[in-house]
Amino acid sequence: MRKNVSERILELMSEDAYKNLTFKELSAIFASDKSDEEKLSKILDDLTESGDILKTKKGKYGLTTRNGYVKGKIRINPKGFGFVIQEEDDIYISGSNMMTAMDGDVVMAKITEAGDGKNSTEGEVVKILQRNTDIVVGTFVDNKNFGFVIPTDSRQQYDVFIPGNSMNDAKDKDIVVCKLISYPSKNKKPEGKIIEILGKKNDLSVEIDAELIQKKIRTEFTKKVISYAKSLESDVNELELKKRKDFRNSLIFTIDGEDAKDLDDAISISKLENGNYILGVHIADVSHYVRENSPVDKEALLRGTSIYFADRVVPMLPEKISNDLCSLNPHEDKLTVSCIMQINQKGKVVEYEIANSVIQSSYRLTYNQVTDFIEGNPEEQITKYSDPALEDALRTSHELSMILEANKRKRGYIDFDLPESRFVIEGNKVVDVIKREMGTANKIIEEFMIAANELVSEVFCVQEIPFLYRVHENPDEEKISNIFKFLKNMNINVKTRRDGEVHSSDIQKILDETKELEQSTVISYALLRSLKKARYSAESIGHFGLAAKYYSHFTSPIRRYPDLQIHRIIKESLSGALDEKRIRHYENIIDDVAEHTSEMEIQAMDVERSIDDLLKCHYMKNHIGDEFEGIIVSVTNFGMFVMLDNTVEGLVRFSDINTDYFIFDEANYCARGERSGKVYHVGDSVNAKVESIDFAFKEVRLSLI
Repeated sequence: MRKNVSERILELMSEDAYKNLTFKELSAIFASDKSDEEKLSKILDDLTESGDILKTKKGKYGLTTRNGYVKGKIRINPKGFGFVIQEEDDIYISGSNMMTAMDGDVVMAKITEAGDGKNSTEGEVVKILQRNTDIVVGTFVDNKNFGFVIPTDSRQQYDVFIPGNSMNDAKDKDIVVCKLISYPSKNKKPEGKIIEILGKKNDLSVEIDAELIQKKIRTEFTKKVISYAKSLESDVNELELKKRKDFRNSLIFTIDGEDAKDLDDAISISKLENGNYILGVHIADVSHYVRENSPVDKEALLRGTSIYFADRVVPMLPEKISNDLCSLNPHEDKLTVSCIMQINQKGKVVEYEIANSVIQSSYRLTYNQVTDFIEGNPEEQITKYSDPALEDALRTSHELSMILEANKRKRGYIDFDLPESRFVIEGNKVVDVIKREMGTANKIIEEFMIAANELVSEVFCVQEIPFLYRVHENPDEEKISNIFKFLKNMNINVKTRRDGEVHSSDIQKILDETKELEQSTVISYALLRSLKKARYSAESIGHFGLAAKYYSHFTSPIRRYPDLQIHRIIKESLSGALDEKRIRHYENIIDDVAEHTSEMEIQAMDVERSIDDLLKCHYMKNHIGDEFEGIIVSVTNFGMFVMLDNTVEGLVRFSDINTDYFIFDEANYCARGERSGKVYHVGDSVNAKVESIDFAFKEVRLSLI
């Protein structure tokens, strides 16, 4: 009864004509006797406790969202304020209206002031529905008979009190993990006990481990998962090969980074007499080994994605699978799912085949090798193979990739080309931070993978088979309007369409017209922030950034669960096993998989960004007093953020500028000196000196020269 009645209650309360009802009035609808009334009372209590409905002072029940309240997870800014996350506009919560909420808690908030377009909707937390923090990682401060843990994560606003009998031999300045025993109340800090000592403060590897634990990243596989993975053996045998298309005699090669061990994509290419190209994109058949609902599959779904940072990786799958069974290592027979496309001179796929296959890669190439070869450095490593067929295939690959890229640009694809950081780590020290270069070989693989992803997505969307799509919705008109005002303020002419709509080609046109300007990076970041985030969905609604009607992630099943999920659907469709029962099964799970993997992707990006900031702090601590060139990338009411030439971003606080008082001019994206009249605009080039490092906020403090 409970599930059905709960759903019916929520459906009733969602109707436009519904007005809050008393328990007696709801009983008349949902209860036929005393027993039903008792069950109804429990259901209403549960729904109230979960925050889905509320009970007014007059004893009437209604939906939380229709009575001036919202329910959601709260994300707390290091500065002390926070936001209750909503599908549409997030709700701003000031530090004084937070109750005792901790970052990640699910809360109920009352709307206190509606947004007006310029200002956010504001609210106050009235109830903490679910605590989501059970451990805190931080620096232990020893006060002899008791101690405190100061959180590593600056979004955790409370120091944790540690009684003397819960210190577990921790020493002052140790990085520790403590389990919370009690949560903060109005006049009391949270209390905890130390369960693990990670090491000493300012030790890079210790601080990385602390980040992963604090963000609840699953870094270790359980014995059950490892045992299952170890039990798997290669299935390249005669019985399996009879079911597959055999490409082992074709020239196939992989192109990856120098350190990559999980090689999940390989390519083959040739050119027909009519000028068309035959491109084969061969993807590791991970789903053949990772069976649905197996221990490894359940763990992979929980993780959602591999996480890459610096010189480490937290893999989605155990090493036996990712680096051995499924990795397309050279000179080894491997099971794959192949997408064979005939592509004409305009970059259009005119024929295709998707098939279960077996391949043997002939060469394991690196991005640097292939880039050197194509860009005119034949004396580099590629020539050691002395294989004219390989060299011809690489030239043909470059030729086709340029056609595909031109076709993408013609339809309006957005290429932000933003600088990425590459860290040089020796031992346990960051010895350099440099811009990561995107070479010709990287672009070849990117174009080929996008082509395969688009084709697979379109094929299964047209068949109306349950599928997992990668979608990117059109941008919010208000955000785009504000960015266009920002660009006009920088004297950049922006032409808008008569219908007011924004197409991806409009964004790319701005990027093309400003790419030679000093401010091009600032403009790219501003435009990127104005767009919505891509996500996974069971519904194909297109991809704005790629200007693609259909798109999915198909090419990386070793490191992304959505790819693994659709591989199962593709393979069942190819074998004829996708009957009505299996279709209903996928219809029942695909929404949950889309939502969960989208969340895990956001979490992975958060971890990668946080560790990047940590590594940059460790590098810049050796450059205090040094001067760098940079550009102002944003201005706030408390200071300016400056991106240095090495991609490190630092903060210049107005309060540290003793010679003047600066006023933030939000409308014109600048700050003005009250006495001097000096104006700092977003996009201005500046010289900056490194003053200090704030590891608590992972912040590099700068001063302007």
